[in-house]
Amino acid sequence: MTETSTFVSICNRALTWLGAEPITALTDGTKEGRACNRIYLQARDQALRDHPWNFALKRASIAADTTAPIWEYTNAYSWPTGCLRIIEVDTQEEWAVEGKKIVTDQGAPLKILYIDAVSDPTLFDSMFVEVYAARLAADMAYDLTANVALANTAETQYKIRLRDARLVDAQESLSADETDWLGARN
Repeated sequence: MTETSTFVSICNRALTWLGAEPITALTDGTKEGRACNRIYLQARDQALRDHPWNFALKRASIAADTTAPIWEYTNAYSWPTGCLRIIEVDTQEEWAVEGKKIVTDQGAPLKILYIDAVSDPTLFDSMFVEVYAARLAADMAYDLTANVALANTAETQYKIRLRDARLVDAQESLSADETDWLGARN
């Protein structure tokens, strides 16, 4: 994403797809401004949760909570601030997500990989920006246009952009299994 990317520019991309008027700030008193302001963070978090985007992945080592689960597991770990989704837990033990906690028999510290709620739009991948703008357009379409067909088209465009961006994003890293498989082919 370029240095000039902002939440306003991403919202304006979505508004353009809907044939709506652009905004100058999220606090604009226009119908478009109110719609963007109402959903831009929720739409961002949803688009981030929809795929483990490389730019949004974070690793953390977290301490166990002082209160253990009542039964089944011996430890509970609170999600780090900004965590939207747990991707991986570095343990051989069984684990589960319950609310905003990870429960497991694994002792502390617990190493995790998670999707972070990236709040700086200049850090967004350019394909993610397209996905995010499409999510915004889909979420605002009916509110701004009262056109069911346009709302359905916007949702379809979101799914297409998400599929394409996932493919590119996934190609930017290889797991050890994939590396072994590729090496075996040579």
